[in-house]
Amino acid sequence: MQRQSSYAKEEGKLYLVPTPIGNLEDITIRAKKVLTEADYIAAEDTRTSGILLEKIGVHNKMLSFHKYNSVQRAPELVQMMKDGAVIAEISDAGMPVISDPGYILVQECIKEDVPVVPLPGPSAFATALIASGFDAQPFTYYGFLPRKASEQKPYFEQMNKAKATSIFYEAPHRLSKTLQTLASVLPVERQIVAARELTKIHEEFVRGTIQEVSEYFENNAPRGEFVILVSPNTEAPKQLSWPELIKLVDGLVDQGKSKKDAIKEVAKEHHVSKNELYDEYHQG
Repeated sequence: MQRQSSYAKEEGKLYLVPTPIGNLEDITIRAKKVLTEADYIAAEDTRTSGILLEKIGVHNKMLSFHKYNSVQRAPELVQMMKDGAVIAEISDAGMPVISDPGYILVQECIKEDVPVVPLPGPSAFATALIASGFDAQPFTYYGFLPRKASEQKPYFEQMNKAKATSIFYEAPHRLSKTLQTLASVLPVERQIVAARELTKIHEEFVRGTIQEVSEYFENNAPRGEFVILVSPNTEAPKQLSWPELIKLVDGLVDQGKSKKDAIKEVAKEHHVSKNELYDEYHQG
């Protein structure tokens, strides 16, 4: 067991500070205070972060911390915090750790008993979710998917079956191809939302079927980073007959499972009574 005291006064620590995802006015009072008082700011892209810091009048020393140097840099930053430094870690936009290498630094801090203090703040996927019109709980967040269609399809197969809202990010130049791949796995009438430029002047939500959203962006060039939300699968599961369920049990038995475990697994997956399936199986 590990106990963390986040607010001890005289010790080094890591602050995870969310930054605006577009509109710089979304910076919080507390975030500005932490960034002002921190000894160092670990930034994913010092040029991008420099614009924000200049805007809010913060001139602390920035340190580069991104996915290409995170493994090497994390132990160095942790040692600085063990020596008493207070470091604020920020992403290019939104929450640190979410689609960001900050988790490596967090893991290293936890391992070395350095306090980790998270601040609440903006996140593109959460911002899109609450305005999507889809049920907000449960949901599954995938971040950026692989680029190849063959590697995306297993994720889309999960989304096709999911009873939860599915969310992923996509770049504008890959959007059209990704929607084509999505349509090859899910029914084209499945509802999705494509949200872009969130909190910015050109914020836009495009809602409709996969086919309708795809056609919209064929006629309107996609710009800005996208959050794609896929509606839950609301179809009632097909109820298999007893012979079909028994066949599934036999298949598991052939794979080496005991009859008892096979019956239990099939009954649970298909929402039938284990005792009834047991009786049907042994009567067959």
